[in-house]
Amino acid sequence: MICLGKARPNTLRCKAYSYMLSALIDLGLSAFDVERRSFYEYFSEPVTRRGFLAVVRGIVRYGVAKPQLLDAPFLVVWNLTDACNLRCRHCYQRAGLKKSDELSTLEKLRVVEELADAGVVSIAFSGGEPLVAKDFFEIASKVKEEGMYLAVATNGTLITSDMAKRLKSLGTDNVEVSLDFPDAKYHDDFRGVEGAFERTLQGIQNCVAEGIYTCIATTVTRLNLHQIHRIIELAKQLKVRRFIAFNFIPTGRGVDAADIDLTPEQREQLLTRLFHENSSGGIEVLSTAPQYARVSLESSGGVNVAPTHFYVGEASWNLRVLAEFIGGCGAGRLYCAIEPNGDVSPCVFMPGLTVGNLRKEGFMNIWHHSSVLASLRDRVSLHGNCGSCEYRFICGGCRARAFAYFNDVLAPDPGCIHNSSYRKSTSILSQIHDNPSSTSPECVT
Repeated sequence: MICLGKARPNTLRCKAYSYMLSALIDLGLSAFDVERRSFYEYFSEPVTRRGFLAVVRGIVRYGVAKPQLLDAPFLVVWNLTDACNLRCRHCYQRAGLKKSDELSTLEKLRVVEELADAGVVSIAFSGGEPLVAKDFFEIASKVKEEGMYLAVATNGTLITSDMAKRLKSLGTDNVEVSLDFPDAKYHDDFRGVEGAFERTLQGIQNCVAEGIYTCIATTVTRLNLHQIHRIIELAKQLKVRRFIAFNFIPTGRGVDAADIDLTPEQREQLLTRLFHENSSGGIEVLSTAPQYARVSLESSGGVNVAPTHFYVGEASWNLRVLAEFIGGCGAGRLYCAIEPNGDVSPCVFMPGLTVGNLRKEGFMNIWHHSSVLASLRDRVSLHGNCGSCEYRFICGGCRARAFAYFNDVLAPDPGCIHNSSYRKSTSILSQIHDNPSSTSPECVT
């Protein structure tokens, strides 16, 4: 706040620290050719200041690193409940009914306070279906009161016009709605409930009508690979701001549908197509696949980059430096997940890997002292090509995919074309690549 000119230092020490921080900021702005005024305007918002402080505190604690380590995660994905009104084939949570060991409302409110005190920037509620939780609005209101960014990942079927108005009134910053096919027949079959498609579309339209930043999220599999362009076009028609392609990870209920996973070649083709879709304008197109950063750099000749969950447009300065700083896969480094019972895991797609429980220990103790999280932050320790690849600091491979296939968070990501020798290292991979599903669609066109 002092550096932004919104407060005055009240001690000599505070004045000295603010002077040094301002000097460091100016040095960084000069290096990246960023105008000082635009920077300070951007960081006048509380959420962006929280993010900046997370980086600064990370540098103080860990020094400048590739990729950068944070004092607290930017994002916590919180599976608020196991309850869900759909029965999706690929659900990482095996969601259905609420379990008896879920955190109470009072416990959830305490967790929000703890995350805010830790310096967490953003909380994304997921599930299950978070809007099923009776205390959703109470917990979400607390998130906004604490000055954090609020996102909701939902299947959209419960977002009536009134629900969208409540979400808007709450101050919801982002609603991410899952949509896996551009038509009712296949979407409803994949989601396990007839009529889901129409209700999801209506939910999206209701959010857009209220002016909520709305995103469509599609888990890409062999079943819908050839439909991605149609889904993006539908998103544009609905005036959605962002499309994000999620990696399918065979975990939870998805283990029973492992044969719908993409081959590395299909994923590479998909990511290249997504990059060109993004470049064509009209909508932001991202992917949770860490390889997207490499593909965007290679496809643009080094002038565009899309580190996981981010997109940086064309620039004259060295984008690779920024991409290595952000670092691709953020599991256990940029973000982590909380289960309905308070278990903490590195990623929502690692529901079987618990690194602590918030009923038993403090969040920051888990974040800073978990040996599993520490190993995820060390890219040099990754096994196989992922540890020696020239893109390891930009990508790092999907750690959830490595864990799902090899039960090892440091294993090579078998979904990457640079790890071809690992494709048949497990019985699951052999089944997928030697006996592809008869339901596999044609390639992206």
